[in-house]
Amino acid sequence: MLQVALTRLFSFTLWYHFAYVVISLALLGYGASGALLSAFPGILRGQLPRTLFLCALGSAIVIPASLAVYAHTPFYPLQLFAQPRQWWYLAVYYAAAGIPFFLAGVCISGAITAASERVTRVYCADLVGAGLGAGLVVPLIWRFETPGVVILAAGLMAGAAACWAWWWRPAASVAPIAFIIVLAAGGGPWWRSLDFRPSAEKMMAVVQSPAERERLLRQAGEQPTPQAWPGPLAVGGKTLSRLLPQYTRWGAVFRVDVLEPTDEAARALSYYRFGAGARSQAPVPFWVTIPHDGDANAMIFDARDPRGLAFLKNHGLTLPYVLVRPGAKVLVLGAGGGTDVLAALCSGAKRVTALELDPLTARLVTNDFADYDGRLSERPGVRFIVGEGRSFVRRHPGKYDLIQINSTDTLTAMSIGAGVLNENYLYTREAFSEYLDQLSPNGVLSIMHQAAAVRPHQTRIAPDILRMAALREALLRRGARRPQDHIAVIWANGLMTHLTRIRPFLPREVALLERHCVENGFEAVHLPYRDLDNDLSWFLRASPEERADYVRRSPLQYDAPTDDTPFVWTHLKWRYVLHPAQRFNSRSVATGQVVLLPLLAVAVAGAGVLILGPLALFRRRGVYSPAAWGLALYFAALGFAFMFIEISFIQKFVLFLGYPTYSLTVVLSALLVSSGIGSLASRRLISRAERSLVWALAGVVALGALYLLLGSAVFDAFLGYALWVRIVVAVAMIAPLGFVMGMFFPTGIRVVNEVAPAFVPWAWGINACTSVVAAILAVMLAMSVGFRVVGMCALAVYVVGVIGLYAARRRARTSALPASTAAPAGPEQPL
Repeated sequence: MLQVALTRLFSFTLWYHFAYVVISLALLGYGASGALLSAFPGILRGQLPRTLFLCALGSAIVIPASLAVYAHTPFYPLQLFAQPRQWWYLAVYYAAAGIPFFLAGVCISGAITAASERVTRVYCADLVGAGLGAGLVVPLIWRFETPGVVILAAGLMAGAAACWAWWWRPAASVAPIAFIIVLAAGGGPWWRSLDFRPSAEKMMAVVQSPAERERLLRQAGEQPTPQAWPGPLAVGGKTLSRLLPQYTRWGAVFRVDVLEPTDEAARALSYYRFGAGARSQAPVPFWVTIPHDGDANAMIFDARDPRGLAFLKNHGLTLPYVLVRPGAKVLVLGAGGGTDVLAALCSGAKRVTALELDPLTARLVTNDFADYDGRLSERPGVRFIVGEGRSFVRRHPGKYDLIQINSTDTLTAMSIGAGVLNENYLYTREAFSEYLDQLSPNGVLSIMHQAAAVRPHQTRIAPDILRMAALREALLRRGARRPQDHIAVIWANGLMTHLTRIRPFLPREVALLERHCVENGFEAVHLPYRDLDNDLSWFLRASPEERADYVRRSPLQYDAPTDDTPFVWTHLKWRYVLHPAQRFNSRSVATGQVVLLPLLAVAVAGAGVLILGPLALFRRRGVYSPAAWGLALYFAALGFAFMFIEISFIQKFVLFLGYPTYSLTVVLSALLVSSGIGSLASRRLISRAERSLVWALAGVVALGALYLLLGSAVFDAFLGYALWVRIVVAVAMIAPLGFVMGMFFPTGIRVVNEVAPAFVPWAWGINACTSVVAAILAVMLAMSVGFRVVGMCALAVYVVGVIGLYAARRRARTSALPASTAAPAGPEQPL
């Protein structure tokens, strides 16, 4: 529960990339506890209940205290390479988050070691508890908000301390019970008094801090001139306007805030500036903004007075309606604050279906700010729906004249802590094929996002090349002979718009778009039948050989995003990540990769110390045995394989379940609970460890291969069903594999008890520490080869691990043979 809750918390205070810190710390803390018990086995021979009581109570106390650390530590992860002091702040974050997991790990590994003969029951309780905790996070966040769930986790940990106290000294249970009472009475008011702030590079921090705005502008090589920040915003730190918070709520998808501008200059910073025609003389509209996890602002415009929406008449938001007839049927994916709905209504659309992923944002538009936005959701022909785009399109097929997706590809588009590196299933090749299938014969697919000014051969349009590559492949699969004639790309004063038809554009339509660009001061980036001088237009017109050579020579990765590799923002090829020529600022194309590399280095170093350290330093204390290396290989393989499958499942089921947080909780719950049941059943089903391993290995390979072969077909068959049906299907897909995976660890512990009993806590540490590396490595591999290959690697690693265990057992038996039973030496070989 704590692990998933911190993932959501860090998604706001840091970035989604650093949600990896949570998983890494949890597993590294568990691994460190195993190494501690290996190095100092006397801990278990003393007052074990007292030790575990103190560890559980200490963890319970540190958990709420760490919230204060997160709220007051100015850690900005994207500035690690620019400001050396950020490494100290990173260490503070590591300590605050890692200590509770380390103390909890002592409790779990101590219990498993002390009750290793009953490991199937203890391990089952551990996994089932973890699964239930993960599964309860989403409803608990909706009820208590994210910091409240952290407080609740502290209370549960105090309950564990009370259990240990009752075993050791019943009177000692007064302390944890009193702590629980204090949390229940004052935990909520206390965390609400904390001022959690987003990372300094996020839009919410930028608009709230005038000095930060100026600093970031200067860092980017720009001067805070009137052209960069209009009006008083350009004068200096004291006169830059400020946005004041009006509403804050932590949800399971995002933390949502509502901010209101305080003066005329601040009000000019919305879509009024991004996408407005150069000749527009419309008055500056009133609006409030909704940051999602501190970034990716959605706007709610004041629609009570129609004159305030006059700016939409000559705006990039209404550009698609140049090609769409009045009375159109429109589908908006990612409605946000309803701006795209307003643009549709102002352009004469008859029916508008607006889909929004986040329930809190939808509620703000349809309820809390309904009067402010002119009762937008209640207007004739308008429907606001909470849901995910791919699932809705499958579930409600219909022919639309326009499908519009606006700026849903930001870093806040996904919120699954363990696998988020700008993944987004709305922009894959398969997604574009589904959208095109839902268009009417003359329909238009419109994709918009904010973009810098376009100049010839400018690499800032690199993300657009990825989208164009996916669109080209989708059109080719539909039989298009010249995909470039189906696509138009226009830059509208900071708003890039891709327009795609299922039929080629007509020459008169191209002329109409050219005239519209001239009238409004927009720039045509690509138009059918026109030779425009920029990388994007050339990429669309080039031959397959020229494109392949361009991709090969570029340091950027330009493979079309697919459902197996849904990375929709361009990233560097791995060999260029640390190239001296690369400069990594706050929003580099390699931001996620730069974050992953130090995390991987820390994970490898920590795992190496915690795995090899006990072997090197405590070899004479009984940790080492002839079977040690084989046992180490087995438990290391379990850590890699389990985490590879967990990460790939979490990512793949985002598409199926729609909500990223739902994917995280459903996959973790189903996988952990079924693994716990498998652990409990492993000894009862098969008494001999060798036979258990054979059956478990055969089962995991067969079920894993079946999932890899048929998983996509199951997704296609059920993607259009209601959410509860998809959850049931997801659990049915995951549980059998989890059941078999749960057999490996307790079976290995049974072998360890036979050949090297002192190895038990070390086995736990190895398994946890290698999981740290695997959690990061799984996504790094997926960026290069896809999540399907990650799953295949997991099955291969299971095979390697079982071979290692068999080798360890054989070596232990050989070393245990007395000298008289050893095989005689050859005639020329002395004994």
